[in-house]
Amino acid sequence: MAIKPHTTMQQNTLSSTLNFSVSESGGDGGMQDLEVAGRLIDKHLSYDSSFPSLLDRLRVSQQSCATVSGLSESDYPNSGDLRSARHLHTTRKVPLPSELMHHFQHMQCNCMMGLFPEINRAWLTIDNDIYVWLYEDGSDLAYFDGLHETILSVGLVKPKAGVFKPYIEHLLCLTTTSEIVLLGVSFSQTADAEGNSGMHLLPEPLFSVPTDGSYILTIKGTGDGRIFMGAKDGCLHELVYQAEDGWFSRKCQKVNHSKSALSYVLPFLSFSEDDPINQVEIDNSRHVLYTLSDKGTVTVYDLENDGKGMGRVLSVPHNHIMNAALQVAKTVDKANFKGVVSLCAISTSESPYVHLVVVTVTGVRLYYTTTSLNGGLSQRPSQLTLLHVRLPPGFAANATVYRPTKVHKALYSHGTGILCSNESNEVDTVWTMSSDQYPYHHTLAESQSTLAVDGYVWALADVTPQLWCSTFNPTSIQGTRPPLLVTQHQHAPRQLVLLSANGAHILTFQRPVDQLRHLMEEASGADAPPVKDFFTAMTPTQACATALIIATDPSSQNAQAAEWATRALFLYGTNIASSQPAPFPPLTQNFNPQQMSTPLPGQTLSTGVGQDTQFSPLHNALYLYLARVLRSAWSTPLVKETQVEGKPVVVGVMVAEEVGFLACHVELLAKFLATNQSGTTPLQPLNITSGNLNRSLGEGSERASLLALRSLLSQALEVLRLLTLLTTHSLTQITSGLQKEIREQLRAMTLRDLVLTGREVCRSLIMALLDRYHGDNASSDAISERLRDICPGLYRVEDAKLAKANEIILSAKANPNKAEKEKGFKEAVALCKQIGHHVNVSGICSQLASGGAYEGVVDLCLSVAGQRDPACLALHYYKNNEPADDHQGYMAFTARMECYRLIIDQLNQLVGTGAAPPSSPSVPTRPGPPTPPPPTLPSTDATQYANQMMSLMVGSGDELAHVTLFQWLVDTSRTDRLLALTSPYLENFLTRSNGQAPLNHLLWRYYERNKDYYKAAKTLLMLAEQIGDTPVSVRVEYLSRALMCLSSCEMNTASNYSDFMLHLEEKKEVARVQLMVLDALQSEGVGPDVISQLNSALLTLTILYEKFAEPWSLWECKLAIVHCAGHSEPQLVQSIWTKLIDSELERSAILPLETRVDSMSSKIKSLARLYSSNPSYFPLEHVIKHCEIRSVQLRAENSWVANTLQACGIPVNKLINIYHKLYHSGESVWEVERSPHHLLAVLAHLLSMLIQTSMSLHPQQKRALREQCLDYVAEYLTDLSASADVSSGVISARLKSCQAKLERIA
Repeated sequence: MAIKPHTTMQQNTLSSTLNFSVSESGGDGGMQDLEVAGRLIDKHLSYDSSFPSLLDRLRVSQQSCATVSGLSESDYPNSGDLRSARHLHTTRKVPLPSELMHHFQHMQCNCMMGLFPEINRAWLTIDNDIYVWLYEDGSDLAYFDGLHETILSVGLVKPKAGVFKPYIEHLLCLTTTSEIVLLGVSFSQTADAEGNSGMHLLPEPLFSVPTDGSYILTIKGTGDGRIFMGAKDGCLHELVYQAEDGWFSRKCQKVNHSKSALSYVLPFLSFSEDDPINQVEIDNSRHVLYTLSDKGTVTVYDLENDGKGMGRVLSVPHNHIMNAALQVAKTVDKANFKGVVSLCAISTSESPYVHLVVVTVTGVRLYYTTTSLNGGLSQRPSQLTLLHVRLPPGFAANATVYRPTKVHKALYSHGTGILCSNESNEVDTVWTMSSDQYPYHHTLAESQSTLAVDGYVWALADVTPQLWCSTFNPTSIQGTRPPLLVTQHQHAPRQLVLLSANGAHILTFQRPVDQLRHLMEEASGADAPPVKDFFTAMTPTQACATALIIATDPSSQNAQAAEWATRALFLYGTNIASSQPAPFPPLTQNFNPQQMSTPLPGQTLSTGVGQDTQFSPLHNALYLYLARVLRSAWSTPLVKETQVEGKPVVVGVMVAEEVGFLACHVELLAKFLATNQSGTTPLQPLNITSGNLNRSLGEGSERASLLALRSLLSQALEVLRLLTLLTTHSLTQITSGLQKEIREQLRAMTLRDLVLTGREVCRSLIMALLDRYHGDNASSDAISERLRDICPGLYRVEDAKLAKANEIILSAKANPNKAEKEKGFKEAVALCKQIGHHVNVSGICSQLASGGAYEGVVDLCLSVAGQRDPACLALHYYKNNEPADDHQGYMAFTARMECYRLIIDQLNQLVGTGAAPPSSPSVPTRPGPPTPPPPTLPSTDATQYANQMMSLMVGSGDELAHVTLFQWLVDTSRTDRLLALTSPYLENFLTRSNGQAPLNHLLWRYYERNKDYYKAAKTLLMLAEQIGDTPVSVRVEYLSRALMCLSSCEMNTASNYSDFMLHLEEKKEVARVQLMVLDALQSEGVGPDVISQLNSALLTLTILYEKFAEPWSLWECKLAIVHCAGHSEPQLVQSIWTKLIDSELERSAILPLETRVDSMSSKIKSLARLYSSNPSYFPLEHVIKHCEIRSVQLRAENSWVANTLQACGIPVNKLINIYHKLYHSGESVWEVERSPHHLLAVLAHLLSMLIQTSMSLHPQQKRALREQCLDYVAEYLTDLSASADVSSGVISARLKSCQAKLERIA
């Protein structure tokens, strides 16, 4: 078991005190239910995104030609059905303001009316005056009478950024025959009950430029403030304005885009002709401008990608438009394509490929594109190609309605077309065609109705209120807005304003939910056939999802409708159709979309919900409705990173009101389920008072799925409520207190992630929120109580206790009173021990340690470790050598180790503080004064705290805590401190193997410290004999220490003591020989593998001899081996000595003779010290003979051998006898080497040495030697006298001198 120390950050924050590793209430089953419900939400969102695109519904492909529709009855399914048509819209008429009536009496030249839908107002010009009022109620009438000429055209635009003061929100552009005037429009700060503010026209024009003779007919502004004007002469002008005059431009000027400067000199260069421009239409999403002339010519201009450029692309005359339409609709009369009345741009949010709708005088809609369908979406306009011809109602073979004629006004907006035809002078007929009722139809199907409007329609506009939060309207996979059916729970009904001389007619188009409400109100219940037909036509699942909007509406005026809707849900939504092919039926039986979204990966259901299970429509509707409610945030990140003052900060994507809106709808759906389902019983209408309804929902797998839905609703509601609270209290500041890894994780999280798997992040956010109000007890207590109220599953009772403990710790750290500080720490630790399973021990310990409460660190960690493993499975796992198949034991062991590691981390910090090495100098990272070192404890205090912590661990009864401490002391090389501990578990720790070598190098010291010398010697022997890379020198030292321990043992009289002592001595001798072999081989420079073999273990003498000494000719080692083995064969020993002498001389062959002789002399002396006491291993006669032969061969000085042996302690008289014996042997070697008298020369030298040392001899011994030596000398002189060698004379003289001296010895 190894404990790896790591440093913990000391944070005084609550976000570091939660335990995320412990399973939550509900366990894995609860999380699995959430995952199942989450996958069903994904599936329904995928279905909601699979609606066919406009291009698909027009049946246009990249390869095919243009198509036509409107000839089939299925194109207008409700054509002629007056009952269904009357539910499509409602009408409200608002007369013109009464103040205007008397102004008509003074009209002389011109009168015009129109709409400003951007500011919810209508306008009227009478000659040179303009009047503006709220069309919804005729109030807030404003006027401008500062012009002196008749107003010819009117336009309202947004001003360019940075040109005017902020209070100028719009610009009113008025043209006369001579000038163009820009007026500033502002609004009061206060608003009425309906949100409308008072409008003010600035009395003085902002700019005024001459028209230069241009007769302006129409004005249109872009979204970024550019102003374009169509003139009677067919020219397109732009009013360019800026804040200051430029080098070559004025603040405000008129630019003609149809004529260049040269065209005034060369008229043929002009692009315009006398064909008045009646309409200027701008596609702000693509930055494309279209113009429509009086003769029906359509011209396309490219404003470039940034909307600031201008380039004419092409013009298409009316006859080309008509001919192209006739080629597609060959059976349609040519007259239907004569006359173009309106252009309607289609934004990218509706279709990326269809760009323009052209409406003819008979109501035919022509769909165009300006780019190639084969190219990418980034193409700029290059053409105007017809894609589809859509005929108005009345062209089907069995059509029962008449066709529109004399259309003079038309509008197309997000799938809804409006036609105004003036078939009589007194009444206009308004045709409405909308595809909102059939969003999933594979072809373009539209509901249609007609409406009579008093008077001639002067203007019409789509004034549908914008969604108050753009976040709630994310685009689909295709990049387009989803159909109204998907977003009707949050979108206001579509509204259209028609302006005539009789006032404003406000048409409100009913959403499916409005239609269902009206049907039930008309029938006074849900049982009527029209309601049933509604569920059948829309399909039960979609109709149930629509009915849920009414059933969950909590308003009191909706109580009766909610009850009817609930009844309808159980009447028409509880039956599972056996033939239903999928749990999500299309809206029409022949639905087969060409473009489907890619299903999310891994969408297989389990845990009680079968993959192929068929659910009831109501079940599917519950999931579908929740998916639509959460659609805006389910799969998009909840936060984003932005720069504030150059620093990155995290901000929320939604504001508190937006998150609260989602939470409100989720809560309403949860209440609906709770009201109609009790516990685990099937879903049934428990709150129905009218009539008997014996219907229920939720059997088997469907019940399991509904329970999963309830879990998801509960979790999502808590998360959304938490996000609302966090956003209210500044999410940016709260996230700044998170740990970096949590903050990075949050940046990538969607609502789906946060609900299904984001408990840890949610709790970190909760703790960060509480940290923000640390020190303010009133605020923190109020927030804590609020959290318990809105998200009890995320902020539990244990979390509240933990927050309280954290407050106590922080207060104690700031308290200067030592006694009160310690009391506070103990109170906090006691509180944390009560909720040990829910505490992030790391965070709490970090805070305790930063306050010096190291006792609390140990106490808390040991307590939590025990709570995590109450059955002591970890100890059983440890004692059984950590088996791989004991999963429970491993988990318990890991849980305990996490706690113990925190103590070790603090010990590492304390020990590092107490013995911090001086830091090496380094270059500063930035200029300026040196960075102050981090605050540290004094070394004495740190050491004291560390010893205190170790004492507390050793004093506990937790064996694994002891083991953890032991291992840390071993890993940090604090073995002396380890052996000084008094623990009953230390010996077991040191002897434990667990597949590794026991800690014998510490165990023998432990035995020695406790005076158990015999065990110490045994352990040392094991260390010496263990196989491994222990050097031989260390093994010898172990054996020496073992002998020392054994000599101190009290068992020295026992028989086993003697045997063990003998065994140790023999082992030591062999080890010494092995060390000798190792040294010899190292001097020879052998490879590391040979050295490794010698260090791997204690080898036998046989192995040392055969595998090392013999192959490497280690003669000295051979001699030591045979000596240690007691193998005294004379021939072998003499052979070894011969090789030894020869190898020594060969090794020094290149050295001077004197050096070689000295080296040989030293070698003989060293060996004599080892073996001279045992003649069997020091054959003196053989050594002398071989050395003298080599000496003669080397021509060395003849006395060095005798001197060397005499220095080894061999008596001179013994040497004389050996040399005399060699002389008498009569070997011819001396003759061969041409030194026949070499031995006599050495003997003469020995006799001289004997004479010099004779004074120290005993008289009797002296006389015996004198007589013996005189006899030898007489014999030598006789032999020399007969010799003819040149050296005989010199030797004779020396011998005669010795003879004389011997005779004088008394």
